Amino acid sequence: MLSGVFILMFGFGILFNSISLVFIFTPLFILFNYVELKAIEEPELEKRLGKKYLKYKKRVPMFIPKLGRTKKRLPK
Repeated sequence: MLSGVFILMFGFGILFNSISLVFIFTPLFILFNYVELKAIEEPELEKRLGKKYLKYKKRVPMFIPKLGRTKKRLPK
């Protein structure tokens, strides 16, 4: 979901010809969300969910999904 918000902010910046939205606020928003996820959300999930979350975190990327791997996960 956050990847979509990043793209949306970037798109609005281009649509409204806002250089500050494209080059200042969007990168700051991305940085803020990355820090918040790493510093607050991930430790809380690790504490609450334990090994299951650690296994999930190894398989799933933080922002951009790996599309080429879906065939391996589909049942035959």
